[in-house]
Amino acid sequence: MKNLEIKEKISHGTKFFPFAYYSVTHFHPRYNMTTQWHEECELIRVIEGSFKLKINTVSYILREGDIAFINSGYIHSGIPDNCVYECLVFDISFLKKERGLTNTFLNNLLTFQKEIKVLYSKEEKDVVMILDNVFRIIREKKKGYDMKLSGLLYYFLGVIEEQNLFSNPVNIDFSNKRKILKLKKVLSVIYKQYMYDLTLEDLASSANMNTNYFCKFFKSLTGTTPMEYLTCYRLECAKKKLKETDLSVTEIAYDCGFNDSSYFTKVFKKYNDNLTPSKFLALNKEYEDSLI
Repeated sequence: MKNLEIKEKISHGTKFFPFAYYSVTHFHPRYNMTTQWHEECELIRVIEGSFKLKINTVSYILREGDIAFINSGYIHSGIPDNCVYECLVFDISFLKKERGLTNTFLNNLLTFQKEIKVLYSKEEKDVVMILDNVFRIIREKKKGYDMKLSGLLYYFLGVIEEQNLFSNPVNIDFSNKRKILKLKKVLSVIYKQYMYDLTLEDLASSANMNTNYFCKFFKSLTGTTPMEYLTCYRLECAKKKLKETDLSVTEIAYDCGFNDSSYFTKVFKKYNDNLTPSKFLALNKEYEDSLI
């Protein structure tokens, strides 16, 4: 296989403003957060319900009002339970300025010498108030919101430094580091080539493993089999295309790696409460219209 960039192949924001906001309900294509990683940092704020977040090998339960900070490069996944949540994905290096006072601090984060604490609940009033405002400003996008957002994130980092809100770097042994790097490479193959006819052998080969060992390795880190993960990722991409394009169900099926539209519909129903792609799209539109 060709050499691949080992990161999630999604653009978060723009080159000049690398911030992307997502409001997530059960209609969102990525309501269930499959195992993923990206170079950007991410904030997750729970509005309703609960959210089981796994970062590398550690699990957290987020409840209403809780906010999680995911450091750059962390492998993470999430299982929502009757949950409405919102995410902000951003390139923290954007805050670096020529001769800026914060550059040393940001370099420590970007080189993993310091890692920001993950979970913030109502007890951390200063941080929660700042991040609540971050989400409000990016959600409303009023005039000047970009400057307000940058200022609040600098303030957030200042409070983190002042209150020493850092995690103790996880002491990952060499064996587990190798496993994480291998998993990142496999996920990158899926992100890059999900629309093609990927086989179990292809994925195992990308990790330099035989198929039997690879299946055990992959499930131990993600909780699912490689081919089920591939199917779920294809379905996420299909739901996104359903919402954002005028392509037919058949075209979307083929674009997302399904060789048969009938099979695509069958699998779609299995993972989406027995809804067909057309019914899913109609309900989603009805929900969005109700918010206007």
